[in-house]
Amino acid sequence: MGLKREISKSNMLFLSIGSIVGSGWLFGSYYTAQIAGPAAILSWILGGFFITIIALPLAELGTMFPLAGGSVTFSIVSHGKMCGSIFSWITWLWSMVVAPIEVQAILQYASNYIPNVINTHSQTHSLTTTGFFLAAVLMIVLCAVNMVGVKLMANANRFIVLWKLAIPFLIALLLLTYRPHLSNLTAYGGFAPQGLIGVLNAISTGGVALSFFGFQTAIFLAGEAKNPQKSIPFSLFGSLLISTVLYVVLQLGFVLSVNPASLQNGWSKIIFDGAAGPFAGIFVSLGLVWAAKILYFDAILSPFGTAVGYVAASSRILYSMSLQDDAPRVLSKTNRFSIPWLAILVNFVLGMLFFLPFSGWQAMAAFISAAMVLSLVPGPVCLLVFRKKFPTHTRPFALPYASILCFAAFYLCSLLLHWTGWDTVKKLEIAVGIGIGIFLVSYFLNPQKNKEPLHVKSSLWLFLYLITAGVFSYLGEFGGGIGVLSMKVDFLLLFVSSVIIFIFAQKTMLEAEKYKELLDVSETQLNEKNDSSFYKTREAAS
Repeated sequence: MGLKREISKSNMLFLSIGSIVGSGWLFGSYYTAQIAGPAAILSWILGGFFITIIALPLAELGTMFPLAGGSVTFSIVSHGKMCGSIFSWITWLWSMVVAPIEVQAILQYASNYIPNVINTHSQTHSLTTTGFFLAAVLMIVLCAVNMVGVKLMANANRFIVLWKLAIPFLIALLLLTYRPHLSNLTAYGGFAPQGLIGVLNAISTGGVALSFFGFQTAIFLAGEAKNPQKSIPFSLFGSLLISTVLYVVLQLGFVLSVNPASLQNGWSKIIFDGAAGPFAGIFVSLGLVWAAKILYFDAILSPFGTAVGYVAASSRILYSMSLQDDAPRVLSKTNRFSIPWLAILVNFVLGMLFFLPFSGWQAMAAFISAAMVLSLVPGPVCLLVFRKKFPTHTRPFALPYASILCFAAFYLCSLLLHWTGWDTVKKLEIAVGIGIGIFLVSYFLNPQKNKEPLHVKSSLWLFLYLITAGVFSYLGEFGGGIGVLSMKVDFLLLFVSSVIIFIFAQKTMLEAEKYKELLDVSETQLNEKNDSSFYKTREAAS
């Protein structure tokens, strides 16, 4: 039994918003203010704009080929087995661990009223044994909700998202109007105490990028949308616009509400009671205990709603990987509700292991942001490739000025990855190396005689990209880099390398006959009434 198209356009919008507005609004304003000071407001504006540009190619691709697992399929078709499998690994990795991050957020806020849940040491927060047990309980509940059915999940999520939007806007209004400290905008190091480096670094490591990347839920669940040609662009751009406005207003409210006494040592060393739950701590200091109680409740609901969406999305990615033989075929099994239940269980087990090596929400955010950015790199490349190989295919959303905007998206991915810093990039490249090793071992141990070719030549652009990103990150000024390259030189070198790799990636695309793979996958994932355009295109390609 395959997946069913049951998610309406409005529910797709709510699922995307629900995936965006999670723990990011609870912690992002605090951590970005530590990094960039009041200029963190600019970080959210720029972050929302950058992510929208990056989302543009995915809007066209998602409406052309609305498949379960979304973008993980595109790079397999455009550049072959090895390239696609690496990006599948990266995408599944970050999407699988978002649910644990959201659970960590719930427990970190809950530590203000539940004892012995979080250990706090040197501004880091790790789970105790009790906290780990509660995390397991929450993860089981998330899995159970997703097991019942995506339609039920989507309908219930609509009400959760309405709450999730109402409370943050109410909190922002309260912070802006209740004894604001306007002097905070310019005192204690000025508006931008760390300059442009702080603003850009906050986008990648302060939680800004992580907070916006939930827009991809619309792509991952495209195979279950009733009318993907309309619902995908609507949910992508609608959710990004609404969330950008929300995050900017929240950041301004946070900056104005911090007691000046907490800033005597500068924004990088903000000190106040209850910092494990920043907004709640501020409300308690203002004497607004009732608002803190509402926030404690929302600190359960908002991350939970986001986690629900990502448990669904990550299981669909694993489902898609199994159809492409990048994961065991058994993971494509669905239950009577048409849910890939075994994929959900595997993600649960691995997600629980993710709690062990990371301490606190921010420690998780930078790594996942870097992995998210890297997983989006093939999007703009694939769009131009598909325009060459499928010139007559129906494009319900056709991106104007595609060459310019696709390169802009590709370059922005390179910048966002660079801004996470060397300390993060090296960890990500180690994780990618592990994924490549697992892929090669499983490939060569496969007993099948007629194996699919690896398409190594078509994957060379990706290896060049990874090497270049690592070298520039090590030599740069961000996050542990040795500082040989100034920020201006970084921008220039990344631009030049992006031009070269972007062109090289298109030159090394697969031959025409390989593109029928996408159509083969389509036939197994789409309902009969939605298959006609894919059959026609497959016949034309043949």
